[in-house]
Amino acid sequence: MKTSEEIEEERRKALEVDSELVPADRRSNLMRALKGAPRFFLSWFSRRLHSGASRLRRGAGRLRGFFRAPWSNSRKLASRTREKLWRGAKKLRRELDALTTIQLIAVVGVFTAFLVMPLLSVVVFSFTDSTGALSLMHFISLFRDSNIWPWIYNTVTGNIDVFLNLTPSFYSERLNLLVIWGWDCGAIINSLYVAIIVTTASVLIGVFFAFIIAKYEFFGKKIVRTVLIFPILAIPFVGAIGIKSFLGPDGFINKLFYQTLHILPSAIWLRGLAAMIFVQSLSLFSLVYLNAYSSFMSIDPSLEEQAENLGARGFGLFRSVTLPLALPGIQAGAILTFILSIEDLGSPIVFQDHQSARNTLAYQVYSNVAGQSGRIDPKGPAIGILLLVFALIGFIAIRKYTALRSYEAGTKGGQWNPRTRRLSRRATLLLYAILIPVLFLALIPHISVIMISFAGAWSPESLFPDQWTLSNYDVLWAFPDVANSINNTLIYGVIATVMIVLLGASAAFIIARKDIPGKTALDLLVTSPIALPGIVIATGFFTLFYDTPIFMFGHPAFLIVMSYTVRKFPFTVRAAYAGLMSTPVVLEEASQNMGASRNKTFYKITLPLIGVSVLAGSLLSFVYSVSEVSTSLILGGIGTSEAPVTFWMSAVLNMIGQYGGPSSAACLGVLLMAMQMIVITVTNRILGARSAAITGI
Repeated sequence: MKTSEEIEEERRKALEVDSELVPADRRSNLMRALKGAPRFFLSWFSRRLHSGASRLRRGAGRLRGFFRAPWSNSRKLASRTREKLWRGAKKLRRELDALTTIQLIAVVGVFTAFLVMPLLSVVVFSFTDSTGALSLMHFISLFRDSNIWPWIYNTVTGNIDVFLNLTPSFYSERLNLLVIWGWDCGAIINSLYVAIIVTTASVLIGVFFAFIIAKYEFFGKKIVRTVLIFPILAIPFVGAIGIKSFLGPDGFINKLFYQTLHILPSAIWLRGLAAMIFVQSLSLFSLVYLNAYSSFMSIDPSLEEQAENLGARGFGLFRSVTLPLALPGIQAGAILTFILSIEDLGSPIVFQDHQSARNTLAYQVYSNVAGQSGRIDPKGPAIGILLLVFALIGFIAIRKYTALRSYEAGTKGGQWNPRTRRLSRRATLLLYAILIPVLFLALIPHISVIMISFAGAWSPESLFPDQWTLSNYDVLWAFPDVANSINNTLIYGVIATVMIVLLGASAAFIIARKDIPGKTALDLLVTSPIALPGIVIATGFFTLFYDTPIFMFGHPAFLIVMSYTVRKFPFTVRAAYAGLMSTPVVLEEASQNMGASRNKTFYKITLPLIGVSVLAGSLLSFVYSVSEVSTSLILGGIGTSEAPVTFWMSAVLNMIGQYGGPSSAACLGVLLMAMQMIVITVTNRILGARSAAITGI
């Protein structure tokens, strides 16, 4: 017989076991996480510290061993180095034929001359003084400029002077007008927090749309899917022109929602950084949408089915299975959005009438390079280095979560047939109640630019223009250089696209099919331009090539073409690599077994098989080339007769007179958008579900 104490002890143990089987509620999970957070971070820090100390000990041990017998260790090191070089040379001889050698030399030569060397030139220019000696004075001077850094040490008083404008808005009771511009904390902090807010908004909007389009069937889905790509057409520079007019005190939005519908309690005027956040969020969320949609489409449906069999439903299924599987694509889109936001130059130029918009890194580089007529203030390249550092940090994060080889796992066997559900009529109506307002806001740049381009007289109290006119398009032939800029843009885009196709297909083939030493470095080299600020590359062209035969004053055409070629290269490489990874290599081996040479196999077998992918990538490269802003503005200012259309959009916008202002600039934007819309629609039809190739990551 058990005693009462033994029975009570067994009951207590049974209750403890039962309590472990009961799922904890959210509050207990949260409390446990908060209590365990200090221990978790302490453990993580101690592991990292121990790992670093171990590496230092191993390095110190190897260094001591080397100095104990330096002569013999040097000979061993030299012997190992020679052996590695010999193995690498043998592998190169085995892998490289005449065609591949020419392809490799061409790709590496172009990127070395027009990407690596200009960037190194910017670095050297930033770290040297007027005598050529190594100096940090240019960077130190940045932190003495209140437009760059808000906390300035006062050498006279010995105190820190603070230049922060933390008043984000102003309300006028007399006009019943709320003016919002955001916090002004200097160019460094401004650029960072704008990029963070834009990225957060883009992720929320993009992931929502991607999940709905990938997982549900509803009436009008194909139309919505097509419309969701249009925001990527409105580069921030074009969209900002329309939004600036639409969001003004007497703009369309205030007339519609405040004066007519009386939805808003007061008129709202977005200026400076607030307007930049609004423009960039509406323009860049499509990048997250495209990457997230591709990730959702690549998920194996059986994984979600297994989770459902184990009891996962609704949001729990999305949070625990679907979202983690799609997270690499979402993160890639988010980081790319961060990079493009922080390097955006068009929006600060359009909203430069407010000081906060001028206090951004991209605008500070532009104002210290473009305004010097070839004479570069070292402050510009120094700021460009800061911008480059932020972009490279983001690019390293992209390489961590998704790489060029990410296609290999998804394309063997093709895209999965996703599980979709048919929405009921009530759910469809609810969905459109959300979709229509968001899509309306997303399409404001397009709608506003088109409307402004045809607007004539427009009274302040009128919702729509009092009259419509085609006279705004007179700017196309009123100035010969403006009309010529359209031809220049098309010519530059076509030449750059041809070079991109030749070099991009070659680079993708080498990376996908050849096992050569340094292939990873080549992979990094040809994909890095997507994350490098164009304004820094253009600055490098000034510091390296200015006043040389290839960059004489008044003749920037050659370097404009090369900047397009280098900067838009990843789009074609990405698409061509995707085609190669989905093409069985046995077809090429069979061709060579039948007696065809490697060169003939490449031209007769490989290129036709990846032709669709290369075509899609080349179309995207062309679209992004003709809409390039940063390098076009900086290089085009040296020779306006050879400047592309994006340069003249900025120039016409700031002109005063009959052919200047937003209406004339919007006409150029409409032409650019129409061309982009046609090409992007065709490209989307070609790529199908492989929409991530559009982003070029």
